[in-house]
Amino acid sequence: MSAMGAEAELQARADEIPAAAGIFKLTRIELRKMTDTRSGFWLPIATAAISLLVAILTLTLRHGNFGTYSHVFANSTQPLVFLLPIMGVLLVCSEWSQHTTLITFVLTPRRWRVIAAKALACVFVSIAALVFCLIVTFVLTPIISKAPGGTGSLPLAMVGQGWVALCTRMLIGFAFGTAILASSPAVVVYLLLPTVWAALLAAIPGLDPIARWISTDQTLEPLLQHTLSATEWVHFATTVGLWVLVPLLIGAWRIRESDL
Repeated sequence: MSAMGAEAELQARADEIPAAAGIFKLTRIELRKMTDTRSGFWLPIATAAISLLVAILTLTLRHGNFGTYSHVFANSTQPLVFLLPIMGVLLVCSEWSQHTTLITFVLTPRRWRVIAAKALACVFVSIAALVFCLIVTFVLTPIISKAPGGTGSLPLAMVGQGWVALCTRMLIGFAFGTAILASSPAVVVYLLLPTVWAALLAAIPGLDPIARWISTDQTLEPLLQHTLSATEWVHFATTVGLWVLVPLLIGAWRIRESDL
Protein backbone atom coordinates (compact mmCIF):
# COMPACT_ATOMS: atom_id res chain seq x y z
CA MET A 1 0.00 0.00 0.00
CA SER A 2 1.44 3.41 -0.93
CA ALA A 3 1.90 6.19 1.60
CA MET A 4 -0.90 8.21 0.00
CA GLY A 5 -3.17 5.17 -0.04
CA ALA A 6 -2.48 4.46 3.63
CA GLU A 7 -3.13 8.10 4.52
CA ALA A 8 -6.41 8.06 2.60
CA GLU A 9 -7.55 4.87 4.34
CA LEU A 10 -6.54 6.28 7.72
CA GLN A 11 -8.58 9.42 7.08
CA ALA A 12 -11.58 7.40 5.88
CA ARG A 13 -11.56 5.26 8.98
CA ALA A 14 -10.98 8.27 11.22
CA ASP A 15 -14.13 9.84 9.81
CA GLU A 16 -16.04 6.61 10.48
CA ILE A 17 -14.82 5.76 13.99
CA PRO A 18 -15.20 8.35 16.74
CA ALA A 19 -12.67 8.47 19.55
CA ALA A 20 -14.96 6.50 21.87
CA ALA A 21 -16.58 4.13 19.40
CA GLY A 22 -19.00 1.69 21.00
CA ILE A 23 -18.29 -2.02 21.01
CA PHE A 24 -21.20 -2.76 18.67
CA LYS A 25 -19.99 -0.18 16.16
CA LEU A 26 -16.56 -1.77 16.24
CA THR A 27 -18.19 -5.18 15.82
CA ARG A 28 -20.08 -3.96 12.76
CA ILE A 29 -16.80 -2.74 11.29
CA GLU A 30 -15.15 -6.10 12.00
CA LEU A 31 -18.00 -7.90 10.29
CA ARG A 32 -17.51 -5.69 7.24
CA LYS A 33 -13.78 -6.45 7.24
CA MET A 34 -14.58 -10.15 6.96
CA THR A 35 -16.00 -9.66 3.46
CA ASP A 36 -13.69 -6.87 2.26
CA THR A 37 -11.16 -9.27 0.77
CA ARG A 38 -11.71 -11.73 -2.08
CA SER A 39 -11.21 -14.76 0.17
CA GLY A 40 -13.42 -13.21 2.85
CA PHE A 41 -16.18 -12.70 0.28
CA TRP A 42 -16.12 -16.18 -1.29
CA LEU A 43 -15.42 -18.33 1.78
CA PRO A 44 -18.87 -17.76 3.40
CA ILE A 45 -20.58 -18.33 0.04
CA ALA A 46 -18.65 -21.56 -0.55
CA THR A 47 -19.37 -22.70 3.02
CA ALA A 48 -23.11 -22.09 2.61
CA ALA A 49 -23.12 -23.90 -0.75
CA ILE A 50 -21.37 -26.95 0.71
CA SER A 51 -23.76 -27.00 3.67
CA LEU A 52 -26.72 -26.85 1.28
CA LEU A 53 -25.28 -29.69 -0.81
CA VAL A 54 -24.75 -31.86 2.28
CA ALA A 55 -28.36 -31.29 3.34
CA ILE A 56 -29.62 -32.30 -0.11
CA LEU A 57 -27.45 -35.43 -0.09
CA THR A 58 -28.75 -36.34 3.36
CA LEU A 59 -32.30 -36.11 2.05
CA THR A 60 -31.71 -38.07 -1.14
CA LEU A 61 -29.17 -40.81 -0.38
CA ARG A 62 -30.41 -44.21 0.82
CA HIS A 63 -33.84 -43.37 -0.58
CA GLY A 64 -34.21 -40.52 1.89
CA ASN A 65 -34.37 -42.80 4.95
CA PHE A 66 -32.35 -40.30 6.98
CA GLY A 67 -34.44 -37.33 5.87
CA THR A 68 -35.52 -36.21 9.33
CA TYR A 69 -35.19 -32.73 10.78
CA SER A 70 -32.56 -33.84 13.31
CA HIS A 71 -30.41 -35.67 10.73
CA VAL A 72 -30.56 -32.88 8.18
CA PHE A 73 -29.78 -30.21 10.78
CA ALA A 74 -26.84 -32.14 12.25
CA ASN A 75 -25.36 -32.94 8.82
CA SER A 76 -25.84 -29.45 7.40
CA THR A 77 -23.82 -27.99 10.29
CA GLN A 78 -20.80 -30.24 9.66
CA PRO A 79 -19.25 -28.13 6.85
CA LEU A 80 -19.77 -25.04 8.99
CA VAL A 81 -18.12 -26.72 11.98
CA PHE A 82 -15.07 -27.32 9.79
CA LEU A 83 -14.91 -24.01 7.90
CA LEU A 84 -16.07 -21.41 10.46
CA PRO A 85 -12.80 -21.74 12.43
CA ILE A 86 -10.91 -20.84 9.26
CA MET A 87 -12.97 -17.66 9.08
CA GLY A 88 -12.12 -17.02 12.73
CA VAL A 89 -8.41 -17.33 11.96
CA LEU A 90 -8.65 -14.97 8.99
CA LEU A 91 -10.64 -12.43 11.00
CA VAL A 92 -7.53 -11.80 13.09
CA CYS A 93 -4.60 -12.74 10.87
CA SER A 94 -5.69 -10.97 7.69
CA GLU A 95 -5.05 -7.59 9.32
CA TRP A 96 -1.54 -8.61 10.31
CA SER A 97 -0.72 -10.06 6.89
CA GLN A 98 -2.09 -6.94 5.14
CA HIS A 99 -0.32 -4.62 7.63
CA THR A 100 -3.46 -2.67 8.49
CA THR A 101 -3.09 -3.17 12.25
CA LEU A 102 -1.35 0.20 12.62
CA ILE A 103 -4.42 1.98 11.25
CA THR A 104 -6.76 -0.11 13.42
CA PHE A 105 -4.92 0.51 16.68
CA VAL A 106 -4.25 4.18 15.98
CA LEU A 107 -7.98 4.71 15.62
CA THR A 108 -8.78 2.40 18.57
CA PRO A 109 -5.84 2.63 20.99
CA ARG A 110 -7.47 0.30 23.53
CA ARG A 111 -6.54 -2.92 21.81
CA TRP A 112 -8.69 -5.09 24.02
CA ARG A 113 -11.75 -3.38 22.51
CA VAL A 114 -10.68 -4.52 19.04
CA ILE A 115 -10.16 -8.08 20.30
CA ALA A 116 -13.56 -8.03 22.00
CA ALA A 117 -15.21 -6.69 18.82
CA LYS A 118 -13.64 -9.47 16.76
CA ALA A 119 -14.81 -12.10 19.26
CA LEU A 120 -18.32 -10.64 19.21
CA ALA A 121 -18.22 -10.72 15.40
CA CYS A 122 -17.54 -14.46 15.64
CA VAL A 123 -20.65 -14.83 17.79
CA PHE A 124 -22.82 -12.98 15.26
CA VAL A 125 -21.43 -15.02 12.37
CA SER A 126 -22.19 -18.26 14.24
CA ILE A 127 -25.77 -17.06 14.79
CA ALA A 128 -26.11 -16.33 11.07
CA ALA A 129 -24.73 -19.80 10.31
CA LEU A 130 -27.26 -21.38 12.66
CA VAL A 131 -30.14 -19.48 11.05
CA PHE A 132 -28.97 -20.64 7.61
CA CYS A 133 -28.90 -24.29 8.75
CA LEU A 134 -32.38 -23.99 10.24
CA ILE A 135 -33.77 -22.45 7.04
CA VAL A 136 -32.20 -25.21 4.94
CA THR A 137 -33.53 -27.87 7.31
CA PHE A 138 -37.10 -26.66 7.61
CA VAL A 139 -37.49 -25.70 3.94
CA LEU A 140 -35.96 -28.74 2.24
CA THR A 141 -36.90 -31.55 4.62
CA PRO A 142 -40.70 -31.47 4.10
CA ILE A 143 -40.20 -31.20 0.32
CA ILE A 144 -37.59 -33.91 -0.30
CA SER A 145 -37.75 -36.27 2.68
CA LYS A 146 -39.00 -39.80 2.19
CA ALA A 147 -38.17 -41.08 5.67
CA PRO A 148 -40.43 -44.06 6.57
CA GLY A 149 -41.23 -42.66 10.01
CA GLY A 150 -41.81 -39.09 8.83
CA THR A 151 -39.66 -36.03 9.27
CA GLY A 152 -39.71 -36.21 13.06
CA SER A 153 -38.90 -33.14 15.13
CA LEU A 154 -35.96 -30.97 16.10
CA PRO A 155 -35.83 -30.33 19.87
CA LEU A 156 -35.08 -26.77 20.91
CA ALA A 157 -32.23 -28.06 23.09
CA MET A 158 -30.52 -29.49 20.00
CA VAL A 159 -30.89 -26.15 18.22
CA GLY A 160 -29.20 -24.42 21.14
CA GLN A 161 -26.43 -27.00 21.27
CA GLY A 162 -25.97 -26.62 17.51
CA TRP A 163 -25.31 -22.91 17.99
CA VAL A 164 -22.91 -23.65 20.87
CA ALA A 165 -21.00 -26.06 18.61
CA LEU A 166 -20.74 -23.53 15.77
CA CYS A 167 -19.80 -20.64 18.04
CA THR A 168 -17.23 -22.64 19.99
CA ARG A 169 -15.53 -23.94 16.86
CA MET A 170 -15.27 -20.44 15.38
CA LEU A 171 -13.95 -19.03 18.65
CA ILE A 172 -11.30 -21.76 18.76
CA GLY A 173 -10.12 -20.69 15.31
CA PHE A 174 -10.24 -17.06 16.40
CA ALA A 175 -8.21 -17.86 19.55
CA PHE A 176 -5.56 -19.74 17.54
CA GLY A 177 -5.34 -16.85 15.09
CA THR A 178 -4.95 -14.39 17.96
CA ALA A 179 -2.16 -16.44 19.54
CA ILE A 180 -0.20 -17.05 16.31
CA LEU A 181 -1.04 -13.90 14.26
CA ALA A 182 -0.22 -15.57 10.94
CA SER A 183 -2.90 -17.14 8.75
CA SER A 184 -1.08 -20.17 7.33
CA PRO A 185 0.58 -21.38 10.57
CA ALA A 186 -2.63 -20.84 12.54
CA VAL A 187 -4.72 -22.83 10.06
CA VAL A 188 -2.11 -25.61 9.92
CA VAL A 189 -1.88 -25.84 13.72
CA TYR A 190 -5.67 -25.85 14.07
CA LEU A 191 -6.08 -28.63 11.49
CA LEU A 192 -3.04 -30.62 12.62
CA LEU A 193 -3.70 -30.77 16.36
CA PRO A 194 -6.72 -33.15 16.14
CA THR A 195 -4.67 -35.54 13.98
CA VAL A 196 -1.72 -35.46 16.40
CA TRP A 197 -4.03 -35.93 19.38
CA ALA A 198 -5.80 -38.89 17.72
CA ALA A 199 -2.41 -40.47 17.02
CA LEU A 200 -1.37 -40.03 20.66
CA LEU A 201 -4.61 -41.62 21.86
CA ALA A 202 -4.05 -44.60 19.58
CA ALA A 203 -0.45 -44.97 20.73
CA ILE A 204 -1.06 -44.36 24.46
CA PRO A 205 -4.41 -45.83 25.62
CA GLY A 206 -3.83 -44.43 29.11
CA LEU A 207 -4.61 -40.94 27.78
CA ASP A 208 -8.24 -41.83 27.13
CA PRO A 209 -9.54 -40.56 30.51
CA ILE A 210 -7.84 -37.22 29.86
CA ALA A 211 -9.29 -37.05 26.34
CA ARG A 212 -12.81 -36.99 27.79
CA TRP A 213 -11.95 -33.61 29.29
CA ILE A 214 -9.83 -31.88 26.67
CA SER A 215 -10.41 -33.56 23.29
CA THR A 216 -12.57 -31.41 21.03
CA ASP A 217 -13.72 -34.54 19.16
CA GLN A 218 -15.07 -36.13 22.33
CA THR A 219 -16.55 -33.02 23.94
CA LEU A 220 -17.86 -30.97 20.99
CA GLU A 221 -19.19 -33.60 18.58
CA PRO A 222 -21.87 -34.84 21.07
CA LEU A 223 -23.42 -31.36 20.91
CA LEU A 224 -24.91 -32.33 17.53
CA GLN A 225 -25.80 -35.90 18.52
CA HIS A 226 -27.81 -35.81 21.73
CA THR A 227 -28.77 -33.63 24.68
CA LEU A 228 -25.73 -33.29 26.89
CA SER A 229 -25.69 -34.47 30.49
CA ALA A 230 -24.31 -32.37 33.34
CA THR A 231 -21.03 -34.29 33.25
CA GLU A 232 -20.69 -33.74 29.51
CA TRP A 233 -21.23 -30.00 29.99
CA VAL A 234 -18.39 -29.96 32.53
CA HIS A 235 -16.16 -31.75 30.00
CA PHE A 236 -17.20 -29.19 27.40
CA ALA A 237 -16.38 -26.26 29.70
CA THR A 238 -12.92 -27.69 30.37
CA THR A 239 -12.28 -28.02 26.64
CA VAL A 240 -13.36 -24.42 26.04
CA GLY A 241 -11.05 -23.23 28.80
CA LEU A 242 -8.09 -25.02 27.24
CA TRP A 243 -8.67 -24.37 23.52
CA VAL A 244 -10.30 -20.93 23.66
CA LEU A 245 -9.30 -19.06 26.80
CA VAL A 246 -5.65 -20.13 26.98
CA PRO A 247 -4.66 -19.22 23.39
CA LEU A 248 -6.85 -16.10 23.59
CA LEU A 249 -5.01 -14.88 26.69
CA ILE A 250 -1.67 -15.58 24.98
CA GLY A 251 -2.83 -13.71 21.90
CA ALA A 252 -4.18 -10.77 23.90
CA TRP A 253 -0.81 -10.43 25.63
CA ARG A 254 1.05 -10.62 22.29
CA ILE A 255 -1.19 -8.00 20.71
CA ARG A 256 -0.91 -5.70 23.73
CA GLU A 257 2.90 -5.93 23.76
CA SER A 258 3.32 -5.80 19.96
CA ASP A 259 5.04 -2.79 18.42
CA LEU A 260 3.07 -3.38 15.15
